[in-house]
Amino acid sequence: MNEPDFDVIVVGAGPAGLTLANLLGTQGVRTLLIEKDTGLSGQPKALNIDDEFFRLLAAVGLGPAVSAHAKFPISYDYVSPIGLNLGHVQGRWTEHNFPNRAATFQPEFEAILAEGARASGAVQLRFDRALVAFEQDAHGVRATARAADGREERYAARYLVGADGAHSACRRLLGLSFDEVDPFDVRHVVVDVRDDIDPSPLALTRMGWRRNFFSMPAPNGRRFEFSLRAGESAEFALADDTLRQWFRPYRDYDRLDIIRKVVHTFRARIVPRLSVGRVFLIGDAAHLMPVFGSQGMNSGARDANNLGWKLLRVLRHGADPAVLDSYHAERWDAVRKTVRMATLNGRLQAVKSPPMSLLRDLVFGVLRLVPPASRYIREMRYVPKAFLRSALVSPGTETGRAHELVGRLLPNPEVRFEGRKATLDEAAGLRFAVIGVAGATPHAGVDRIAAALGAARIVLVAGEDAPRPGAAGAAIAASADARARPLLQHYAGQWLLVRPDRVVACAGTAEAFVQRAEALLPALGGR
Repeated sequence: MNEPDFDVIVVGAGPAGLTLANLLGTQGVRTLLIEKDTGLSGQPKALNIDDEFFRLLAAVGLGPAVSAHAKFPISYDYVSPIGLNLGHVQGRWTEHNFPNRAATFQPEFEAILAEGARASGAVQLRFDRALVAFEQDAHGVRATARAADGREERYAARYLVGADGAHSACRRLLGLSFDEVDPFDVRHVVVDVRDDIDPSPLALTRMGWRRNFFSMPAPNGRRFEFSLRAGESAEFALADDTLRQWFRPYRDYDRLDIIRKVVHTFRARIVPRLSVGRVFLIGDAAHLMPVFGSQGMNSGARDANNLGWKLLRVLRHGADPAVLDSYHAERWDAVRKTVRMATLNGRLQAVKSPPMSLLRDLVFGVLRLVPPASRYIREMRYVPKAFLRSALVSPGTETGRAHELVGRLLPNPEVRFEGRKATLDEAAGLRFAVIGVAGATPHAGVDRIAAALGAARIVLVAGEDAPRPGAAGAAIAASADARARPLLQHYAGQWLLVRPDRVVACAGTAEAFVQRAEALLPALGGR
């Protein structure tokens, strides 16, 4: 195979594909993004981005644009058929320094992502290009795309990523099954409305014995959903007379400015493998999950974040391509747990039997009176958080397991850094970071690890500590908010190796840190 035209071909210009294109493009990776449609989506399908996705968007320079577009933070109320508030999720800024949920309008959100990708100068977007075939060998991938008029184009790249949705051509061409995780077949009629009378950032789930009602904020209006009963057809649910009746307790249907109305069937599916050779699947091409928990689009962003930096290490820093095998190892089980959470959440909301509904309401009513349980619901701790154990994580630590960060995302506190206020992410940049926590002792090996990975070197100190030169030439970041407290309290005196996806790869006092980090260097492409 001659020198390919591109480093990576991404198939599908939805949120997952566009996010990956931004990650690669900002690092100068030659990326081709092809999309079978003639333009970006004109439909408001996915709605909410979470704090981790928002954090990633900020890392690639899209934070201001998304902040100006989105509505946040979003709170949630879950109300029983008898009017009991079963749970309240408080809209808040999390340890990642972003809102727990932010509502977007997908056409505008995708436009922001596409503009960011183009602005990188390393990404080409080509629409009206449906993937119809590809072949791969030890050197790369050759792909064929077809336009609506039948014209075909062929491209060569080192790797190909399928982000082409639930009906993925990439998944089909790989011959992968799309396996059901848990039997789940719930249907909703979804109605998106412009300029609704309720501009509040409060989402409502009102459960009923006949059907459930959902009201969710959007930047330019509101989304409403009604659950369908067995035997109710899509034609019946979408009829004006039906919707007029269902909306009657909440809105005057004839005065709504409707953007779209559609019946959506929720599925719970996952592929058996997230990659085959040089071809990878992300987002809905790899997994589908019910809406309950708002994790579909966000799981696709986590896929992109996990895969993107690994492709970069292989393509630009000489990492062993075997590092890419960790994408499946680190994401598949995490996604499967998330799908099961969403399915369980959906089943709890879909209970229609009055006795079972009352039992559910009683249990959740009692839980609201128990502070730890109330906090668990209020802060959405039921949504699984990745706790990675792979060849790219060395879990030994001097910290008790209850506070262990290794394998988890590093908090993102505000700090005073180089005379300005910034987040820890902004201080480190979109790369590896070697972070010493207050009291970490200098060590030549720490210096060597940072140099080998081209990592930022930062020492995090308590805000009241006087700024002073960092250990081994590291810059000082002084905490400016409470988000740094767990780090300062439980990791004082230790060094942390933080991956570009903000996962802590290893930690320890100087000598232990060096030993653990050096064991990871070959896989990470350290020089």
